Amino acid sequence: MTGPSPTRRTFLLAAGVGATALAGCGEIGSRSGRDTDPIPVGRLPDVPGAGESKPAVEDAVPVDIERERLGRTAARVTDLLATLPTPFGPSDVPNGSIRHELLEASEAATDHLDDARSATTRLSAMLSLRRARAEARYAAEGWAFVEDGRAETALREERRATASEAETFRSTHEYLGDDPVRAAVAHAHIERTLRRIIEDRTPAIGGRPGALLTVARWGEHAESGRAALDDSRYLYDRFETALPPNAGTVTATLGAAAESLTADLGRRREALPPEPTEAGGAPVDRLRHRLRRDAESSAENASGGAPAETVVDAVAGITAFLAHDRVLRRIEDGERFRATSGSDVRTVRSEAVSAIRTALEESPEPALARGVLADAAVLVTHADDELARYRRSVRAARLDAPVRRYVAATVRARSAPAACRQVADAFET
Repeated sequence: MTGPSPTRRTFLLAAGVGATALAGCGEIGSRSGRDTDPIPVGRLPDVPGAGESKPAVEDAVPVDIERERLGRTAARVTDLLATLPTPFGPSDVPNGSIRHELLEASEAATDHLDDARSATTRLSAMLSLRRARAEARYAAEGWAFVEDGRAETALREERRATASEAETFRSTHEYLGDDPVRAAVAHAHIERTLRRIIEDRTPAIGGRPGALLTVARWGEHAESGRAALDDSRYLYDRFETALPPNAGTVTATLGAAAESLTADLGRRREALPPEPTEAGGAPVDRLRHRLRRDAESSAENASGGAPAETVVDAVAGITAFLAHDRVLRRIEDGERFRATSGSDVRTVRSEAVSAIRTALEESPEPALARGVLADAAVLVTHADDELARYRRSVRAARLDAPVRRYVAATVRARSAPAACRQVADAFET
C-alpha cells in the first residue's frame, strides 16, 4: 500500500511517536572529508524493503493480555471492513481521489491486522489493532456517507461521550500495586492514553476535505477514542485482578518519586552548557541541537503530569540528557558524525541494534527501560526505510540522515540502563 495521505499520516505519527520525532539524529566517528565517489547500494546494510523493517524491541506492559481479547478486537476490524462493497469502484464513489482515500484506509487497516499478528509483544499487538480499528472505521463511515447519508453529528456526540467516560475513569483511577516499578509502567500507559482521549477532542482535518471525508475522519476519531478507552479499562482490570488480595496502593511512592525526578530533570536542564556560538557543520549542529531540545523538553514537561506517567517519562528524560552528554564528549573529540563508506553505515547500524538489545538485558529494571528502547528501535526502522529507497549508488552526503538516526538510537540505548537505575532508586528514597 502507499500509506495514508500526508495530512492523515502526520496526524497518526504525531499521536503515536511522541519524543521520538525529536531524536532523528546520530553520530559516527568520521573526522575527515568524504570521498566524492558514489557508494554502491550493495555496500550499504542489507535492510528490508521500505516500510517492512521491524523494531528490535517493542513496548510492553506487565499485564497478561489475553489472545481472546485481541481476537475480539480483530473481529471488530473485520466487521467494519465487511461493510464496504466489493469491488469498490468508480460506480460506488465516482471521485477518484476520495475513492483512493477510502481504499487506502481499508488497506491500512489490513496492514495493521498483519502487524498485530507478527508483533513480538501483546501490547504492540493491541496498539496495532487499535490503529486498525480507526482506519477501518474511517473507510466504513466514508462509505456510510455515500450509502446512507451519514452525518458527522452523531459521530461528534459519540466522541464527546467517550471523552466524558475517560474523564470519569481518570477521576476514579487508583494506583493499585504491590511493586512500584510494575505499577508505574502499567498505570503510566493507562494515564497517557486517557490524557490523549480527553485532550484530543477533534480530529485533524486539514484544508477543506468535503463532507464525505469529514464524516470519515470523525468516524476514525470516534473509533480511535473508543478503542483506546476500551483498552485502558481492560488493562486496568487485568492488572488489578492479577494482584494478591492484600495489595494496596503505591500512590505515595509514585508521588514522591515523581517529585524527586522532576526536580532532578530541572537541575539537569539548568546545568546544560550554553549553546556554542560557532557552527560546527550541519550534521554536528543538527545532532547537538535536537538532542539538547529533546532533553530540555523532557524537563519542561515533567511537572504537572500524573504521577506514574511522570515517573516513566523521567526514564526517557534522563536518557535524553545522558545521550546529549555522550554526544558532546564525542564532538569535543573531533567527531563529525558522517559516513564515508558503506562499511561505516553497516557498522553504525549494527552498533545501534546491538546497543538496544544489550541495554534491555543489562537494565536493572527492564520493564522501565523497554519504552525508551522501543523508541530507539523505531529510529532504526526509520533509518532502514530511508536506505531502502535507494536503488543505485548514493553519495555519502545523502546518508547523513539515516546515520544520525542509527547513532541516536545507539547513544540513547547506551544511556538507558543508567537512567533506569536512577528512576528505580527514586522509589527507595
